Amino acid sequence: MPSARLTISLALLLLSAPACRRQVDASPLVASAYGYELHRSDLDGLVPAGLPADDSLAVISNYIDQWVRQTVILAKAEKNVKDDFGRELLEYKNNLLTYTYERQIVDQLLDTVVSSAQIEEYYDAHRSDFRLKSSIVKAVYVSLPTASPALRKLNNILSRSPFRESDIVEFEETASRAGLKGYYDADAWMPFYSLQTAVPITVYNENLFLRQNRTIAIRDDSLSYLVRILDYKVSDDEAPLELQRDNIRAIILNHRKIEIINNLHADLLKEAEDGGHVTRNF
Repeated sequence: MPSARLTISLALLLLSAPACRRQVDASPLVASAYGYELHRSDLDGLVPAGLPADDSLAVISNYIDQWVRQTVILAKAEKNVKDDFGRELLEYKNNLLTYTYERQIVDQLLDTVVSSAQIEEYYDAHRSDFRLKSSIVKAVYVSLPTASPALRKLNNILSRSPFRESDIVEFEETASRAGLKGYYDADAWMPFYSLQTAVPITVYNENLFLRQNRTIAIRDDSLSYLVRILDYKVSDDEAPLELQRDNIRAIILNHRKIEIINNLHADLLKEAEDGGHVTRNF
């Protein structure tokens, strides 16, 4: 018995084959294989309007090559595979028709507006579903030549406790005046490994390191790196809502799609039963 993969492949080949050996077509023949024929009319609409001649020729040539390969495989399969796949092809067709109809109804009825309040409500009700797989941080940092006169002042700013928003502004302004590039978005979460890509931080225990370090100063041969970690969450902590908004929106929309389809099924079944179009003999 052929595998499911073979069944699907043959179904697609049979459904997509553009011509058969019994087809009558008066247009010129452009290719044939094992009695199957591909005619010029089968290429209508294949080439987009305005495509240069060389590109058009390449599109047609590639299509013909693909058709020949598929047809050769199909002919060999017909000869060696005894199953006619009638039931599988019917099931494939029925599933495709059903899916297409359901998609049409969903496109008509789906409300795609998801408010911030709905996202927050879903997040609050399912917090345990949103767990981090790796550590994340909020941080500001800068890299600069170790000989830079701004190094001492920048280090002093980052070392302040408490560290306020005004300190971040001063840190950025001081770095900018010195012509330095850094990262100053204190509200954005980033993966801790992204910070390690920008700053050569080597740790063996992320949880312990993040608990024990707020200000980080690293120096190599010619550069110094200054980092202030403003907040952090480690693996398996609840993921912040800011990082889950798009994900939650997709979840809510998917729930709406499922509800539309379930209601459609129920309505169609009731309509069929009320109209006497359904009989059950068991």
